[in-house]
Amino acid sequence: MRFLVQPNPAVMDRARPPVRAFLGFAALLLVGWVASRAAHGALTPDGLARILEPSPGERFGPLALWEEVHQGAFLYGFLLLTLGSLLVVCPVAPGLRNGLVGAATVAALVDLLAPFLHVVRPGFPGWALLRIGAFGVATAVLLATVAVAWATFGREPRRTDG
Repeated sequence: MRFLVQPNPAVMDRARPPVRAFLGFAALLLVGWVASRAAHGALTPDGLARILEPSPGERFGPLALWEEVHQGAFLYGFLLLTLGSLLVVCPVAPGLRNGLVGAATVAALVDLLAPFLHVVRPGFPGWALLRIGAFGVATAVLLATVAVAWATFGREPRRTDG
């Protein structure tokens, strides 16, 4: 991780292969997460309602919801921290970097918190579509962030002085 604090050409050249391996695994993680949600029916409103329906006597929603929040908070947090850190040393405009990380963060939070709308107020309209949409946006933005980091990590920044 020395390249994050001492980005010089020699260090960046050595860091490029493991960073690209990480980015490849990050993309696989995101694709696997989509496949897992699809396999469990969590990409349709009816499937989400069925998965997250509380059992009789459950006061704060089903255990599945808490497990999803725990897993999602870890995965989103890990990806946002690592990808955001990589973008800091990439020759990327601050607006692009902040936009990618900001959009992914907001979408991740909506994805994680939307099911609680249904828990707090059963029958809350649109919570499932909100969650599915937020998951799609978060996944797309994180994949775009992986692509930007892959394309720009270790490259020399463009000169702006002519």
